[in-house]
Amino acid sequence: MAEPDHAQAFDEAEYRRHLVGQALELMQVEFQPATWQACWQCVVLERAPAAVAAELGITVNAVYLAKSRVLRRLHQELNGLLD
Repeated sequence: MAEPDHAQAFDEAEYRRHLVGQALELMQVEFQPATWQACWQCVVLERAPAAVAAELGITVNAVYLAKSRVLRRLHQELNGLLD
């Protein structure tokens, strides 16, 4: 009986990944490249904000702001779809 629950959880996780991936692809054009890269590198690549800031030539605060803006927009885009 645990198998159907596991399959359902996997299907739901796959669905969530698909939705997030689609939303991110569509949203990327809404942001400046440095903003997008700052968020992507911190969230997806799990790089330290200070390293990302140094590489992109921006402040650490700007990295945090970029991350916040992109994630807030992602949350708006997916609102109600992942409940």
